[in-house]
Amino acid sequence: MAATGGSLALPHKAKASFTYAGGGSEVFEELYSDSADKLSDRIGRIFDAMTGCPEYQLLTGSTAIDITTQKTAAPQLGDEQWSQLLTFSVGGRTTVVKQTAVRTGAVLLIISGSPALVDRHLGKAHAKMSAPR
Repeated sequence: MAATGGSLALPHKAKASFTYAGGGSEVFEELYSDSADKLSDRIGRIFDAMTGCPEYQLLTGSTAIDITTQKTAAPQLGDEQWSQLLTFSVGGRTTVVKQTAVRTGAVLLIISGSPALVDRHLGKAHAKMSAPR
């Protein structure tokens, strides 16, 4: 939820961000752990709320940010998946962010960033998080 400035209220979490050379592209990776039911409920409610209102405006000080959301198909990884595209528009500039969440057992992985980077990074991140320890 880093790309949207939020965080899940869960007891165990870790966050990392990666910046790619040659551009301003970043990808954010978040891991949360709790019971499978709590993870499913919380992330499901957040994605439902965000995609349930496809257009809204966020005020930051005196700056209005227009936001559109679109539910997208998520890769078939883990036990459950959620994915959305968010488009942020302010002052004539537009940024598109893809946010994909995958729950495997009692661990939730959220990857946010440019759509191509999220697609490229998701499989590797999921493999690492679900590898036996």
